[in-house]
Amino acid sequence: MKKSMVVAALAGLVAAVLLVVYRGVAEVFGPLVDTGWGLLLITLFHAVPLVLSAKGLQVLIIGHRTGLLQVTHLRWIREGINNLLPVAQVGGDFIGARLLTFFGIPGGLAGGSAVVSLTMEVLTQFLFTVLGFGLLLLVLGGRESEGLSWILFGLLTALPVLLGFVVAQRTGLFRLVERLFNRITKGLDLEWLGIGELSGLHDAIQTIYRSPRALISSALYHFFSWVIGAGEVWIALYFMGYPVSIWDALILESLGKAVRSAAFIVPGGLGVQEGGFMLLAPLLGLTPEVGLALSLAKRVREVALGAPSLFAWHVVEGRRLWQRRKPS
Repeated sequence: MKKSMVVAALAGLVAAVLLVVYRGVAEVFGPLVDTGWGLLLITLFHAVPLVLSAKGLQVLIIGHRTGLLQVTHLRWIREGINNLLPVAQVGGDFIGARLLTFFGIPGGLAGGSAVVSLTMEVLTQFLFTVLGFGLLLLVLGGRESEGLSWILFGLLTALPVLLGFVVAQRTGLFRLVERLFNRITKGLDLEWLGIGELSGLHDAIQTIYRSPRALISSALYHFFSWVIGAGEVWIALYFMGYPVSIWDALILESLGKAVRSAAFIVPGGLGVQEGGFMLLAPLLGLTPEVGLALSLAKRVREVALGAPSLFAWHVVEGRRLWQRRKPS
Protein backbone atom coordinates (compact mmCIF):
# COMPACT_ATOMS: atom_id res chain seq x y z
CA MET A 1 0.00 0.00 0.00
CA LYS A 2 1.86 3.11 -1.21
CA LYS A 3 2.12 6.24 0.90
CA SER A 4 0.88 8.26 -2.08
CA MET A 5 -2.40 6.34 -2.02
CA VAL A 6 -2.82 7.01 1.69
CA VAL A 7 -2.10 10.70 1.15
CA ALA A 8 -4.58 10.84 -1.75
CA ALA A 9 -7.24 9.13 0.37
CA LEU A 10 -6.71 11.52 3.28
CA ALA A 11 -6.76 14.53 0.95
CA GLY A 12 -10.00 13.31 -0.59
CA LEU A 13 -11.55 12.74 2.82
CA VAL A 14 -10.58 16.24 3.94
CA ALA A 15 -12.03 17.68 0.72
CA ALA A 16 -15.32 15.83 1.28
CA VAL A 17 -15.55 17.09 4.87
CA LEU A 18 -14.80 20.66 3.79
CA LEU A 19 -17.51 20.51 1.14
CA VAL A 20 -20.06 19.39 3.72
CA VAL A 21 -18.98 22.11 6.15
CA TYR A 22 -19.04 24.72 3.38
CA ARG A 23 -22.58 23.85 2.29
CA GLY A 24 -23.77 23.45 5.88
CA VAL A 25 -23.72 20.29 8.00
CA ALA A 26 -27.42 20.51 8.89
CA GLU A 27 -28.43 21.25 5.29
CA VAL A 28 -26.52 18.20 4.01
CA PHE A 29 -27.25 15.70 6.78
CA GLY A 30 -30.92 16.68 6.98
CA PRO A 31 -31.85 14.98 3.68
CA LEU A 32 -29.51 12.08 4.49
CA VAL A 33 -31.25 11.44 7.82
CA ASP A 34 -34.63 11.77 6.09
CA THR A 35 -33.66 8.84 3.86
CA GLY A 36 -34.17 6.57 6.88
CA TRP A 37 -35.02 3.02 5.88
CA GLY A 38 -34.31 4.00 2.30
CA LEU A 39 -30.62 3.47 3.07
CA LEU A 40 -31.34 -0.19 3.77
CA LEU A 41 -33.31 -0.47 0.54
CA ILE A 42 -30.44 1.12 -1.40
CA THR A 43 -28.03 -1.39 0.10
CA LEU A 44 -30.24 -4.36 -0.76
CA PHE A 45 -30.97 -3.02 -4.24
CA HIS A 46 -27.26 -2.93 -5.06
CA ALA A 47 -27.30 -6.73 -5.22
CA VAL A 48 -28.92 -6.46 -8.67
CA PRO A 49 -26.14 -4.54 -10.47
CA LEU A 50 -23.57 -6.54 -8.49
CA VAL A 51 -24.89 -9.86 -9.85
CA LEU A 52 -25.10 -8.46 -13.39
CA SER A 53 -21.49 -7.30 -13.12
CA ALA A 54 -20.50 -10.76 -11.90
CA LYS A 55 -22.22 -12.32 -14.92
CA GLY A 56 -20.19 -9.94 -17.10
CA LEU A 57 -17.06 -11.60 -15.73
CA GLN A 58 -18.37 -15.16 -15.56
CA VAL A 59 -19.14 -15.40 -19.29
CA LEU A 60 -15.50 -14.56 -20.06
CA ILE A 61 -14.03 -17.45 -18.06
CA ILE A 62 -13.95 -19.62 -21.15
CA GLY A 63 -13.34 -23.35 -20.78
CA HIS A 64 -13.94 -23.50 -17.03
CA ARG A 65 -17.24 -23.73 -15.20
CA THR A 66 -17.40 -21.26 -12.34
CA GLY A 67 -20.56 -20.78 -10.31
CA LEU A 68 -22.29 -17.41 -10.37
CA LEU A 69 -22.38 -17.39 -6.57
CA GLN A 70 -18.59 -17.76 -6.44
CA VAL A 71 -17.99 -15.00 -8.98
CA THR A 72 -20.49 -12.70 -7.26
CA HIS A 73 -18.69 -13.33 -3.99
CA LEU A 74 -15.41 -12.27 -5.57
CA ARG A 75 -16.97 -9.18 -7.20
CA TRP A 76 -18.35 -8.22 -3.80
CA ILE A 77 -14.86 -8.44 -2.31
CA ARG A 78 -13.44 -6.52 -5.27
CA GLU A 79 -15.92 -3.68 -4.72
CA GLY A 80 -15.13 -3.51 -1.03
CA ILE A 81 -11.41 -3.21 -1.74
CA ASN A 82 -11.89 -0.52 -4.40
CA ASN A 83 -14.34 1.47 -2.28
CA LEU A 84 -12.82 1.30 1.19
CA LEU A 85 -9.08 0.65 0.98
CA PRO A 86 -6.44 3.26 0.04
CA VAL A 87 -5.72 1.74 -3.35
CA ALA A 88 -6.36 3.09 -6.84
CA GLN A 89 -9.88 2.19 -7.95
CA VAL A 90 -8.60 -0.83 -9.90
CA GLY A 91 -6.75 -2.45 -6.99
CA GLY A 92 -9.67 -4.74 -6.27
CA ASP A 93 -9.57 -6.09 -9.83
CA PHE A 94 -6.07 -7.49 -9.31
CA ILE A 95 -7.11 -9.09 -6.03
CA GLY A 96 -10.26 -10.47 -7.65
CA ALA A 97 -8.24 -12.08 -10.45
CA ARG A 98 -5.93 -13.65 -7.90
CA LEU A 99 -8.85 -15.01 -5.87
CA LEU A 100 -10.22 -16.65 -9.02
CA THR A 101 -7.20 -18.95 -8.98
CA PHE A 102 -8.38 -20.26 -5.60
CA PHE A 103 -11.25 -21.91 -7.48
CA GLY A 104 -8.99 -23.78 -9.87
CA ILE A 105 -8.85 -21.17 -12.64
CA PRO A 106 -5.36 -21.00 -14.22
CA GLY A 107 -3.52 -17.75 -13.51
CA GLY A 108 -3.40 -16.73 -17.16
CA LEU A 109 -7.14 -17.22 -17.67
CA ALA A 110 -8.01 -15.56 -14.35
CA GLY A 111 -5.95 -12.51 -15.27
CA GLY A 112 -7.16 -12.48 -18.87
CA SER A 113 -10.84 -12.68 -17.99
CA ALA A 114 -10.38 -9.93 -15.38
CA VAL A 115 -8.62 -7.67 -17.90
CA VAL A 116 -11.24 -8.13 -20.62
CA SER A 117 -14.10 -7.82 -18.11
CA LEU A 118 -12.65 -4.53 -16.87
CA THR A 119 -12.32 -3.40 -20.49
CA MET A 120 -15.97 -4.21 -21.21
CA GLU A 121 -16.93 -2.49 -17.98
CA VAL A 122 -15.08 0.69 -18.91
CA LEU A 123 -16.31 0.72 -22.52
CA THR A 124 -19.93 0.27 -21.47
CA GLN A 125 -19.51 2.95 -18.82
CA PHE A 126 -18.41 5.26 -21.62
CA LEU A 127 -21.62 4.45 -23.50
CA PHE A 128 -23.60 4.95 -20.29
CA THR A 129 -21.97 8.36 -19.85
CA VAL A 130 -22.84 9.29 -23.44
CA LEU A 131 -26.44 8.26 -22.70
CA GLY A 132 -26.48 10.46 -19.60
CA PHE A 133 -24.95 13.38 -21.49
CA GLY A 134 -27.55 13.07 -24.24
CA LEU A 135 -30.38 12.99 -21.70
CA LEU A 136 -28.93 16.06 -19.97
CA LEU A 137 -28.92 17.96 -23.27
CA LEU A 138 -32.60 17.10 -23.71
CA VAL A 139 -33.43 18.17 -20.16
CA LEU A 140 -31.61 21.49 -20.52
CA GLY A 141 -33.36 22.12 -23.82
CA GLY A 142 -30.59 24.18 -25.35
CA ARG A 143 -29.80 26.20 -22.22
CA GLU A 144 -26.11 26.96 -21.89
CA SER A 145 -24.12 25.43 -19.07
CA GLU A 146 -20.39 25.63 -18.45
CA GLY A 147 -20.44 22.05 -17.22
CA LEU A 148 -21.54 20.74 -20.63
CA SER A 149 -18.30 21.72 -22.31
CA TRP A 150 -16.28 19.98 -19.60
CA ILE A 151 -18.34 16.80 -19.95
CA LEU A 152 -17.91 16.84 -23.73
CA PHE A 153 -14.17 17.44 -23.33
CA GLY A 154 -13.95 14.47 -20.98
CA LEU A 155 -15.78 12.20 -23.42
CA LEU A 156 -13.62 13.24 -26.37
CA THR A 157 -10.48 12.73 -24.30
CA ALA A 158 -11.52 9.34 -22.94
CA LEU A 159 -12.50 7.76 -26.27
CA PRO A 160 -9.02 7.49 -27.86
CA VAL A 161 -7.57 6.30 -24.54
CA LEU A 162 -10.13 3.49 -24.29
CA LEU A 163 -9.69 2.45 -27.91
CA GLY A 164 -5.92 2.55 -27.48
CA PHE A 165 -6.16 0.22 -24.49
CA VAL A 166 -8.18 -2.29 -26.53
CA VAL A 167 -5.71 -2.12 -29.43
CA ALA A 168 -2.80 -2.58 -27.00
CA GLN A 169 -4.40 -5.75 -25.64
CA ARG A 170 -4.81 -7.12 -29.15
CA THR A 171 -1.26 -6.29 -30.21
CA GLY A 172 0.73 -7.82 -27.38
CA LEU A 173 0.75 -5.47 -24.39
CA PHE A 174 0.04 -8.30 -21.98
CA ARG A 175 2.54 -10.64 -23.63
CA LEU A 176 5.11 -8.07 -22.56
CA VAL A 177 3.57 -7.86 -19.08
CA GLU A 178 3.61 -11.65 -18.87
CA ARG A 179 7.28 -11.91 -19.85
CA LEU A 180 8.40 -9.11 -17.53
CA PHE A 181 6.50 -10.57 -14.57
CA ASN A 182 7.85 -14.07 -15.10
CA ARG A 183 11.38 -12.75 -15.56
CA ILE A 184 11.26 -10.62 -12.40
CA THR A 185 9.79 -13.42 -10.30
CA LYS A 186 11.91 -16.23 -11.75
CA GLY A 187 13.06 -18.55 -9.00
CA LEU A 188 10.63 -17.14 -6.45
CA ASP A 189 7.96 -19.30 -4.83
CA LEU A 190 4.75 -17.41 -5.59
CA GLU A 191 2.45 -20.37 -5.12
CA TRP A 192 1.55 -19.24 -1.62
CA LEU A 193 0.17 -16.04 -3.16
CA GLY A 194 -2.08 -18.01 -5.45
CA ILE A 195 -0.39 -16.50 -8.49
CA GLY A 196 2.35 -18.71 -9.82
CA GLU A 197 3.52 -17.70 -13.27
CA LEU A 198 1.36 -15.56 -15.52
CA SER A 199 1.93 -17.99 -18.37
CA GLY A 200 -0.98 -17.88 -20.77
CA LEU A 201 -2.17 -14.35 -19.93
CA HIS A 202 -1.74 -13.01 -23.46
CA ASP A 203 -3.14 -16.16 -25.05
CA ALA A 204 -6.15 -16.12 -22.72
CA ILE A 205 -6.93 -12.52 -23.68
CA GLN A 206 -6.67 -13.34 -27.39
CA THR A 207 -8.93 -16.38 -26.96
CA ILE A 208 -11.57 -14.25 -25.26
CA TYR A 209 -11.40 -11.60 -27.99
CA ARG A 210 -11.94 -14.35 -30.56
CA SER A 211 -15.22 -15.20 -28.81
CA PRO A 212 -17.69 -12.51 -29.97
CA ARG A 213 -20.60 -14.15 -28.19
CA ALA A 214 -18.79 -13.96 -24.84
CA LEU A 215 -17.73 -10.36 -25.49
CA ILE A 216 -21.23 -9.22 -26.45
CA SER A 217 -22.76 -11.02 -23.47
CA SER A 218 -20.24 -9.45 -21.11
CA ALA A 219 -20.81 -5.99 -22.55
CA LEU A 220 -24.59 -6.32 -22.23
CA TYR A 221 -24.39 -7.53 -18.64
CA HIS A 222 -22.08 -4.66 -17.70
CA PHE A 223 -24.18 -2.07 -19.53
CA PHE A 224 -27.39 -3.13 -17.82
CA SER A 225 -25.52 -3.18 -14.53
CA TRP A 226 -24.70 0.50 -15.05
CA VAL A 227 -28.25 1.37 -16.12
CA ILE A 228 -29.99 -0.48 -13.29
CA GLY A 229 -27.58 1.12 -10.83
CA ALA A 230 -29.44 4.38 -11.47
CA GLY A 231 -32.25 2.91 -9.40
CA GLU A 232 -30.08 3.56 -6.36
CA VAL A 233 -30.19 7.31 -7.09
CA TRP A 234 -33.95 7.24 -7.70
CA ILE A 235 -34.61 5.40 -4.42
CA ALA A 236 -32.33 7.68 -2.39
CA LEU A 237 -33.87 10.90 -3.69
CA TYR A 238 -37.40 9.54 -3.30
CA PHE A 239 -36.85 8.81 0.38
CA MET A 240 -35.11 12.15 0.88
CA GLY A 241 -38.26 13.87 -0.30
CA TYR A 242 -36.87 15.00 -3.65
CA PRO A 243 -38.36 12.56 -6.16
CA VAL A 244 -36.96 12.71 -9.68
CA SER A 245 -37.77 10.97 -12.94
CA ILE A 246 -35.88 7.85 -13.94
CA TRP A 247 -34.24 9.96 -16.67
CA ASP A 248 -32.89 12.42 -14.13
CA ALA A 249 -31.67 9.47 -12.05
CA LEU A 250 -29.85 8.10 -15.11
CA ILE A 251 -28.20 11.48 -15.68
CA LEU A 252 -27.00 11.76 -12.10
CA GLU A 253 -25.78 8.17 -11.92
CA SER A 254 -23.98 8.16 -15.28
CA LEU A 255 -22.26 11.52 -14.95
CA GLY A 256 -21.57 11.06 -11.24
CA LYS A 257 -19.88 7.72 -11.95
CA ALA A 258 -17.93 9.29 -14.81
CA VAL A 259 -16.55 12.03 -12.56
CA ARG A 260 -15.54 9.47 -9.96
CA SER A 261 -13.92 7.16 -12.51
CA ALA A 262 -11.97 10.04 -14.06
CA ALA A 263 -10.25 10.44 -10.69
CA PHE A 264 -9.48 6.70 -10.43
CA ILE A 265 -6.15 7.44 -8.79
CA VAL A 266 -8.00 8.82 -5.73
CA PRO A 267 -9.06 5.90 -3.50
CA GLY A 268 -12.83 5.55 -3.55
CA GLY A 269 -13.09 8.84 -5.43
CA LEU A 270 -13.19 10.53 -2.02
CA GLY A 271 -14.06 14.20 -2.35
CA VAL A 272 -14.30 13.91 -6.13
CA GLN A 273 -17.64 12.10 -6.08
CA GLU A 274 -19.00 14.58 -3.55
CA GLY A 275 -17.93 17.54 -5.66
CA GLY A 276 -19.37 15.94 -8.78
CA PHE A 277 -22.83 15.40 -7.33
CA MET A 278 -22.79 18.87 -5.78
CA LEU A 279 -22.24 20.39 -9.24
CA LEU A 280 -24.59 18.07 -11.13
CA ALA A 281 -27.60 18.43 -8.81
CA PRO A 282 -28.40 22.08 -9.69
CA LEU A 283 -28.53 21.19 -13.40
CA LEU A 284 -31.63 19.12 -12.57
CA GLY A 285 -33.27 21.56 -10.20
CA LEU A 286 -31.84 20.12 -6.99
CA THR A 287 -29.74 21.99 -4.45
CA PRO A 288 -26.01 21.33 -4.04
CA GLU A 289 -26.78 20.17 -0.50
CA VAL A 290 -29.09 17.45 -1.82
CA GLY A 291 -26.36 16.41 -4.26
CA LEU A 292 -23.93 16.04 -1.37
CA ALA A 293 -26.51 14.11 0.66
CA LEU A 294 -26.98 11.76 -2.30
CA SER A 295 -23.23 11.14 -2.46
CA LEU A 296 -23.14 10.41 1.28
CA ALA A 297 -26.06 7.99 0.93
CA LYS A 298 -23.94 6.11 -1.60
CA ARG A 299 -21.05 6.13 0.87
CA VAL A 300 -23.29 4.59 3.54
CA ARG A 301 -24.14 1.78 1.13
CA GLU A 302 -20.48 1.29 0.26
CA VAL A 303 -19.51 0.95 3.91
CA ALA A 304 -22.50 -1.29 4.73
CA LEU A 305 -21.54 -3.73 1.97
CA GLY A 306 -17.80 -3.11 1.87
CA ALA A 307 -16.90 -3.72 5.51
CA PRO A 308 -18.34 -7.28 5.54
CA SER A 309 -16.71 -7.96 2.15
CA LEU A 310 -13.27 -7.13 3.56
CA PHE A 311 -13.92 -9.56 6.40
CA ALA A 312 -14.99 -12.17 3.82
CA TRP A 313 -11.75 -11.54 1.94
CA HIS A 314 -9.71 -12.34 5.04
CA VAL A 315 -11.79 -15.47 5.61
CA VAL A 316 -10.97 -16.66 2.07
CA GLU A 317 -7.29 -15.88 2.56
CA GLY A 318 -7.23 -17.54 5.98
CA ARG A 319 -8.92 -20.68 4.68
CA ARG A 320 -6.37 -21.01 1.88
CA LEU A 321 -3.47 -20.47 4.28
CA TRP A 322 -4.90 -23.09 6.65
CA GLN A 323 -5.32 -25.60 3.83
CA ARG A 324 -1.71 -25.10 2.74
CA ARG A 325 -0.43 -25.64 6.27
CA LYS A 326 -2.45 -28.78 6.91
CA PRO A 327 -0.31 -31.91 6.67
CA SER A 328 -1.17 -33.96 3.63
